[in-house]
Amino acid sequence: MASYSSGGMPIRIDQQEPTAAGRHPAILLLHGSGGNVSFWFSRIAPQLARLNLGLYAAHYFDRTSTARADLKTILDGYHFPAWQSAIGDAIAYVRSRPFVDPDRIALLGISLGGFLALSYAANAEARLRAVVEISAGIPEDSIAAVRPNFPPTLIVHGNQDTVVPVSMAYQLKELFARQHIPHQAMILPGQGHWFDPPAQLQILTATAGFLATHL
Repeated sequence: MASYSSGGMPIRIDQQEPTAAGRHPAILLLHGSGGNVSFWFSRIAPQLARLNLGLYAAHYFDRTSTARADLKTILDGYHFPAWQSAIGDAIAYVRSRPFVDPDRIALLGISLGGFLALSYAANAEARLRAVVEISAGIPEDSIAAVRPNFPPTLIVHGNQDTVVPVSMAYQLKELFARQHIPHQAMILPGQGHWFDPPAQLQILTATAGFLATHL
């Protein structure tokens, strides 16, 4: 498996690189608190391969030697910033790949990964083309940093989510509307924090279409 360095730590990164000549857009996938990279990578990769988009998934927990994150770990003031740093270094790694267009990068975050993606994208120097967040929300301390140049964002949430309440999706939607930020919201009825197979297919189709439009 490929790796890059962040904070002196080797960080594993799964990758499905474009095969056609030239430079192509790429997506960096950010896993959730369980650290399961393969679940979403294996489902998203075929969709993106058909669009000739690169897909990368950083094992950003490697930065802190974390296996699984709980709320205490996420909020302790150390881990979240360290993971943000690992994500920034992952983006630099992706931009350096020979078949990737460095100006056409998107983040796709699930749960904790979505919080990290939105927080990172609020940085004015992030240079991202799009964000897809699934079952997440924006950290309170990142809201003030959101500006009209925030990248177009796809918001995906189940209306029965008991882990991250759907109110966070509506909060994000209202924030983007006030700032005139291009966005789409996909609120799935009857779905919780995790999604059944038909809903997963809906999400994958919507994600592929959104990224094809904005990348």
